[in-house]
This record gives sequence, structure tokens and C-alpha cells, in this order.
Amino acid sequence: MATDLRLPTERIVRPDKDRFLNEENPFEAMMARFDHAAELLDLEPGLYKVLRHPEKQITVSCPVLMDSGEVEVFVGHRVLYNTSRGPAKGGIRFDMGVTLEEVKALAAWMTWKCAVVNLPFGGAKGGVLCDPAKMSVGELERLTRRYTSAIFATLGPDSDVPAPDVNTNERVMAWVMDTYSMRMGHTVTAVVTGKPVEMGGSLGRREATGRGCMLVTKEALKHLGLKVQGTTVAVQGFGNVGSVAADLLAKEGCKIVAISDKTTGYYNEKGIDIPAALAHVRKNNSFADVLKLSQQHKVNMRTAAYMLSISRVATVHRLRGIYA
Repeated sequence: MATDLRLPTERIVRPDKDRFLNEENPFEAMMARFDHAAELLDLEPGLYKVLRHPEKQITVSCPVLMDSGEVEVFVGHRVLYNTSRGPAKGGIRFDMGVTLEEVKALAAWMTWKCAVVNLPFGGAKGGVLCDPAKMSVGELERLTRRYTSAIFATLGPDSDVPAPDVNTNERVMAWVMDTYSMRMGHTVTAVVTGKPVEMGGSLGRREATGRGCMLVTKEALKHLGLKVQGTTVAVQGFGNVGSVAADLLAKEGCKIVAISDKTTGYYNEKGIDIPAALAHVRKNNSFADVLKLSQQHKVNMRTAAYMLSISRVATVHRLRGIYA
């Protein structure tokens, strides 16, 4: 009935998305593509200069008390690239490869992605240079809260809305939301997306990016005149995005012949059993309804309703780390 909150680090922090590039300077690599598009648009020189520079770049030092009793200082970044269309939107990643240039590039891409589908948002991105796989749950929470406090001035539903990214998830977003809410003096659920459903998160959010990948792939096949049924697919990355995309494409009739993540790759020309490959993924707990609680505990419906509501409120408190 309640979400399992006592999870080991490897179950809280997962490599949800593989790193996307190895180019020496990701920002300039992105801008090379921007320059070509700007030239084709005959973009005014003034606007070109404006759009080539991020609105705001924040670099912060985040001292964290480690479980060993020592203090480590982690460097974090938050970039708001452009907010002319609306509040900045973009994830926060925890990774040893985080650099300001990478965060700038990702923030720019968020700007273009929101604009190309005509969403009223600007682009942002954030990251902390750390190795979350080597950190305990408590250390990750303390780092998240310190980083959130350091960039607090830019955050807000009408200014900058973070989301999960590489090595961050709904639990991390719960910590961000709780830290921001504490500073504001009241609960502000809209300060992040990708938070737990129990805290106002959206059903289907975790699967949304992978589902989008599946839909885009089907449209590309249609454009190329290829049939979905039997088309062979290789999926690079098998976290929240790749695993969902592989599962949905397989259900559409594609043959998934290769999957990989940062640790290994697997190829089978006859096709991979995706449900079997997904067997290691954590199972989601389901919420029992009032009737089920009533039958289970042999109580009346009113008492069962109290039990369910109290459980849900208590779960939110635990998710926000009050008892951590």
C-alpha cells in the first residue's frame, strides 16, 4: 500500500539514461547545428547573439557531511538557457562527467525541444559532479538538499522547474520539492516534475520518454516505407527510456535484436525476450482500494477509508525525508 522507502542506493539511483556524446565540447557541437539553422533562417545578427548565449549560468559548491564523518565538496551547475517562451524546464543529473559546457548544451537542447513542439516553456539543465553509485542514500539526500538550497533563487513554478535525468529519479525530486517547500513555508508541488505519484506526480511520466521514442520510430518507419512488423531494432541504453522503448516496440511487432547499457551489450539475431530482460526491474507496489482494505482487515468501509488516506499522507511524509 505504501512505497518501499528503505531501498539500497543502487535501487534509488539508476542509470536512467546513457550519456549521449563524446564530443570534446558539447556546447560548441550543439551550436554548430544551431549556426547552420540560423543561417538558413537568415536570422538577425542581434537575435543570433542573444540565442547563442545562456541567460543564466550558476556554479555552486555543495559541502556534504559524509557517513564517514568527513566533509566532501561537490560542484554543481544550473543553466537557464532561454525563458522567453515561459518557465525554464530541464532535468538534474548526478554524474562524474558533468561539466558546465555539457549542462549549457543540454539546456539549449531543452529550449529547442520545447519550442519545436510548441510548448510554452524555456530550456534549463542542472548537474552535480559526483559518483552516486558510491554514495549512500543519506549522502545523496544531503547532497540533493544542499544543491537545491544553493540554486533556490532560480527555482519556482513560474521560473525554473527541474526534473529527473541521469542517475536521479522521483525520490530525488521529492527531496528537491521538500527542500524548496521548506524555504517557501508551504508545500509547492509544482516546483518539480517527475515526482512520486503520491505527491502529485503524473501517471505514465516514467514511461513517457520511451513511449515518445516508440512513436517517433513508428513515424520514421512510415516515412521510409518500412513495415513495423518484423523490423529489427537495436536499443542503446536500457534504463527508464531504453527499456520502455524496447518493450513498447516489441509489443508493436518489432524484433529487438540488441540492447546495451554502460556496463555491457547483448545481441541475439533471433530476437531478445524483452519481458525476461526487464525481469530485474523493480516491481511497482499497487494501491489497494478501500474495499480491499475493508475485506483484508475485516473493518467497515469508513475505517478502511481512514486507513487508506492516512497511509497516503504518511507515505508523502516519508518520501520527503522527514523521517530519514
